[in-house]
Amino acid sequence: AQRAQAAQIFFAGLAPEWDRVRSLHAPDAAVEAAILDALGPKPVRHLLDLGTGTGRMLQLLAPRAARAVGLDASHAMLSVARANLEKAGLTKAELRQGDIYAPPFARGGFDLVVIHQVLHYLDDPARALGEATRLLAPGGRLLVVDFAPHALEFLRENQAHRRLGFARGQVAGWLAEAGLECTLTRDLAPPGTEAEQLTVSLWLGQDRRLVTDWPLGEPDR
Repeated sequence: AQRAQAAQIFFAGLAPEWDRVRSLHAPDAAVEAAILDALGPKPVRHLLDLGTGTGRMLQLLAPRAARAVGLDASHAMLSVARANLEKAGLTKAELRQGDIYAPPFARGGFDLVVIHQVLHYLDDPARALGEATRLLAPGGRLLVVDFAPHALEFLRENQAHRRLGFARGQVAGWLAEAGLECTLTRDLAPPGTEAEQLTVSLWLGQDRRLVTDWPLGEPDR
């Protein structure tokens, strides 16, 4: 409970500066291009961005979705996201306050769930991936974007990171435990050669249940 409270205070203070913390890895444009490449041209019906932060993933992906929802535990971050979405003209995207360990949505309501730069803040990433998987409709996909393993302890101390990156097999294993097949992994090297930099990793999990005429999701709980 104390850690959760500290994280809330941290995010509330960080919200106005959130877009500045990604200076140690590949440029946002390169990461976003890799995300679009990983997802391919497959249409998206219902999109969920867990830990939406400033709403950047919604800005990137909502235009290709029939419905786009962002969830975050921090009211301050949601305020930033709302302002960013309005500025981008994405007035139909939804924002919800809630816990990533207990997302307030019914089972099977989304065909694409994104967890972008969130897992390293969590005490139990595997649990979060399990909850995200529960929200996938048959044939749905879960995209995880985070850091490869690193030794930058100052991120734990100054930026509230609880995990210093994830090995490829670690996240792929969690996806398998949740019932998904990891169909893609990709690493994006940092732009320079300095030691204190970060590699961005992508994992794409696929639900292999057959897609039928079964309706997509139930009403939000």
